[in-house]
Amino acid sequence: MKLIPAAIILLLGSLGILSAQEEMGAIALRYPFLDTSKNHIEFYGKREGMEKFYRKLDKVIFDNEGKVNIVHVGGSHVQGGTLSHTLRTNLGQLAPDLQIERGFFFPHKLANTNMPSNIYVKKIGAWEGCRNSILRNNCPWGLSGIDAVTREEDAGFILQSFRNRGDAYGFTELRIFEHMYSNTMKPICLPSPDSTWIDSVAGVRRWFFKERIDSVSITFQLIDDQEPLYTLQGVQMVREESGLVYHALGVNGASTKSFLRSENFIEQGRYISPDLVIFGLGINDAYKPDDEWYPQEYKERYDTLVDWFRAINPDCEFIFMTNNDSYYKRQAPNEHALDVVEVMKQLSKDHDTGFWDLFGVMGGLNSVAIWEEHRLAKPDKIHFSRTGYRLNSDLLFWAFWEDYERHVKHLAN
Repeated sequence: MKLIPAAIILLLGSLGILSAQEEMGAIALRYPFLDTSKNHIEFYGKREGMEKFYRKLDKVIFDNEGKVNIVHVGGSHVQGGTLSHTLRTNLGQLAPDLQIERGFFFPHKLANTNMPSNIYVKKIGAWEGCRNSILRNNCPWGLSGIDAVTREEDAGFILQSFRNRGDAYGFTELRIFEHMYSNTMKPICLPSPDSTWIDSVAGVRRWFFKERIDSVSITFQLIDDQEPLYTLQGVQMVREESGLVYHALGVNGASTKSFLRSENFIEQGRYISPDLVIFGLGINDAYKPDDEWYPQEYKERYDTLVDWFRAINPDCEFIFMTNNDSYYKRQAPNEHALDVVEVMKQLSKDHDTGFWDLFGVMGGLNSVAIWEEHRLAKPDKIHFSRTGYRLNSDLLFWAFWEDYERHVKHLAN
C-alpha cells in the first residue's frame, strides 16, 4: 500500500468506517427482536485467507489498482435481486468513488422466471428455461445453473442493465456464456463489436467495444444447414476501470446438490476468478422431512463446492451464511436450521473461512414469525419481503465492514 498510517486514519474517518457500531445500534433500536451481538464475521479456523483477500481489497480502495471479485451463491433469495442489489449498493460505501461493477448474471426472463428489476430484457421469439434445481431437468449447465434455450432462427433478445432507476449501466466488453458444443446458431450483436474473442472449451464469447455502450440487441445466424438450437448460460458486462465486481448466482429452489450438476462450472468460473464467495445455500437442502435430511452429506457437498472454487482460484476466500429461520410447510419451525449452523461452523474450521450466523442474528428458532409480524418476512415463512431482504443485506454488510475495519486499523498500527 502507498498510504502512510496517518493517511489511513484520515481516510477511515472520511469513509465513515468508524460509525459501524453506531449503525448497528440504530438497527438494534429499530428492530429490538434481533440479536445484534451475533452480527459478526467469525472464524473457527485460521483467518489468514480473509486477510489476503483484504489486502487485495486495500489495493483497490487505497491505490485504485486491480479488481476484486465477489460471488454470491444462493437460491431464490439471490435470484430475486433485492438482496443482491442492496448488498452491491452497500459495498459501494466502502470508499468514495469506488467503482462497483455489475458482474456475471443470468437474464432470467429468457428462462421464463422472475428476475431482478434493474435488468431489462425484451424476449424475441420462443424461449424455454432449464434450471439445475429441478430434478427432472437434465441440461448442460454452466456457471449460472440456468439455461435459456431457443429453437427458432428468428429469435433474439434486447438487454440492458441499470445501476439505479433511469441510470443505465455502461460497459466496454460483453461476455456471452453459452453451450457451444450443442449450439447450431451463433449470436450476432448490435452494435457490432470492434473485436471478438472465443473460448470454445468454456463456452465464452467476448465482444469488445472501443466506446462504452449500455445496451445490446442479439439475433442469431444459423451455422450450415442444421436444425436451429441455441443455449444461453449467462452474461457479464465488463468495464475497464479498477473496482469491485459483484456477481450473483441465484437459482430458485437451488441447493448445494443443484450447482454440482453444472458440467462447465469450473471452466466458466475462471472468467470471474472469485476472490471471495458468499455461500447462502442451505434453505432448500434442509427443507425436508427428518428421515431425508443428512447433515454430513450436506457438508460433503459444500466441501466439493469449496474445492471447485479453489480450483478456479486457489486464493479464493469464503463466508458461509447460515439459513434464515423458516417453517417447514408453514406448520412448524424447521429445526434443521440448527444443524446447518453447526455444519457451517465445521466448514469454517475445516477450510479456514468466515462464518456469518444469519439464523442467530434473526433471533434463532421461530424468529421468522416475528419478522413476519413486522412485515419483514412473507407468509410462507421462508422468504423475506423487500424490506426484509434489505435488512438482511444491511446486517451482512455491517458485519463485513466491522471485520474489514479491524484489518485496516491494524495497518495503521
